[in-house]
Amino acid sequence: MKAIRDKTIEVIAGMRHGALERDEAMALSLLSAMAGESMFLLGLPGVGKSMMARRLKTAFENATVFEYLMSRFSTPDEIFGPVSISKLKDSDRYERVTTGFLPEAEVVFLDEIWKAGPAIQNSLLTVLNEKVYLNGNREMPLPLKGIIAASNELPAKDEGLEALWDRFLIRYVVEPIEKPENFIKLLLLDSGPRFRSVFHPFSQDEYNDIRNRSSGITLQDCILDCIMQLHDKMHSRANAMDPETLEVPEENARYYISDRRWLKCVGVLKTSACLNGRNCVDYSDLLLFSHMLWNDDKDIDEIRQLTAETIVAAIFKNIIDEFKSPRRHARQRKVKTDSLYSPDGKTFLIDCDGSPLKILKTDYDILTNDPKGVYFASETVDGCLLFGKEGEFAIRSGEKGHIIINGYPYSLQTVSDQELDKGFIAETGNIFDSTMDAFYKTIESNIFTGQSKTYLAVQAVAGIYRKRFMQIRH
Repeated sequence: MKAIRDKTIEVIAGMRHGALERDEAMALSLLSAMAGESMFLLGLPGVGKSMMARRLKTAFENATVFEYLMSRFSTPDEIFGPVSISKLKDSDRYERVTTGFLPEAEVVFLDEIWKAGPAIQNSLLTVLNEKVYLNGNREMPLPLKGIIAASNELPAKDEGLEALWDRFLIRYVVEPIEKPENFIKLLLLDSGPRFRSVFHPFSQDEYNDIRNRSSGITLQDCILDCIMQLHDKMHSRANAMDPETLEVPEENARYYISDRRWLKCVGVLKTSACLNGRNCVDYSDLLLFSHMLWNDDKDIDEIRQLTAETIVAAIFKNIIDEFKSPRRHARQRKVKTDSLYSPDGKTFLIDCDGSPLKILKTDYDILTNDPKGVYFASETVDGCLLFGKEGEFAIRSGEKGHIIINGYPYSLQTVSDQELDKGFIAETGNIFDSTMDAFYKTIESNIFTGQSKTYLAVQAVAGIYRKRFMQIRH
């Protein structure tokens, strides 16, 4: 497996030679192709989207490529090949001559993808999902490794593009060059080195071997639990009711993730683990969800935050579960198991993505006595939701033991095991710090997540945990 990791690093280094601020995008395009998936690049003209697609071709030995700029006048002939006149005349068969067109390419780049007409879009659905093309009355299995599509806009709503958009698994926003020193390098590129394919690309045998190995990568229970938490949170957002109308707004559909996409997401995670030289998916691979779960670019930051919160909460839960094990039992003391967890006798803890928020008992009583009322609250420095005339949180009562915050349901924690003393909390905090430090090194060593902005979100969430540990300790 180490040989696979070393080869992947070599290929990505070769692909990005001379490119500026495109390392993560290059790595993700290779990951997408190795997983047999498609990638969508969102960005303004001139930011290098087509360049990245051409670099992907160099990752594979003797790869054939097809590239096309879509317009509203594009026809299927220009994408899939012209109809064979001889077969139509001699055999009365409607088939296309596909040589030199998309059906015989291994790497495909389709620019301005949303301008394609319905006939092209419908054919692309099976191309993207099943890797087959219906040529006349026969199915052609395609040698396709990866498709990169690009546009400076997202698909328009209510134009029947949802099915096509859903098939682009990895989504990435390509920004103009940001660092001044890199912009200077860009201006001097004419006198600098040009791209040369001096590395050894993946052979067909290596590609097949990685695909086979990836299918055998395992997912541990803790990883599956984390993915399930993400699924539940996305589902809650997709079905969250407006606190005033008590109806689900239509715009919530942007949080919907199809079962097909969840399954394909797992395939990408497995491929990431394989290319990183591992036999199982780890938490660092889960950062890739931030590229696969958004449907609207205005939600990217929210998805990053959600992904980070879920991963850190899962790591924290693992630490707590370890302390609950029999060999740690002596560090804990028994309390009643039928009451709400209220260590200070005045507040309830809210199960809020693993981060300990609190609500005053008196405020919770107000909610339960007024089930249709909507109240506002702000968070105090010690993590308590303080009711007021206005605030960042809109809160109302839910089912027994639950409250609705900004349309999303949260439960009040119950004491199902033991109350933990300050010594335990201090030790837990120390273990959390060391665990997160080790996790940061894992992220940095991951070929596909080391430069992810979700990494910064993970650090920020961990910082909140550390702050609350310090408050409890003192």
